[in-house]
Amino acid sequence: MIKRTLIYFSILYFLMTGIRCKSTQLRPSRNDEYEKIYLNQFKLTYLRQILYKSYNNSKAIKEIINFDHSGFTELILSEQDFELIDSVTTAHNEIMKIDSVQGYLRAEGAQGKRPLGFILNKVESKWLDSLARRRLR
Repeated sequence: MIKRTLIYFSILYFLMTGIRCKSTQLRPSRNDEYEKIYLNQFKLTYLRQILYKSYNNSKAIKEIINFDHSGFTELILSEQDFELIDSVTTAHNEIMKIDSVQGYLRAEGAQGKRPLGFILNKVESKWLDSLARRRLR
């Protein structure tokens, strides 16, 4: 009888331990949550900066961004992150300017600066995620 009870308690103990471990694995850790928030904020900051620069700080873009409440109000990114994003967006804007100058080689109606397609490709690319992950570490 004691042996049988001990076996039941052992089985119950292992089941409870296994269930507890499994439930903690399903919940994301704080580090995972922070990484997700950081990556989102990094990409959002990139998007804002490249929009400002590619549209020459136009009043319309400023108005749109000022009315947008995406992202966090508290600082997630460091000063170095902002400096990096500023330098990357400046370089990307220069690439768009060069593309615009070479627009005479494109079909009629396709000349000029094409920022939306360029920005969409950069934001969707794994390159920006990779850059943000390297900055996080």
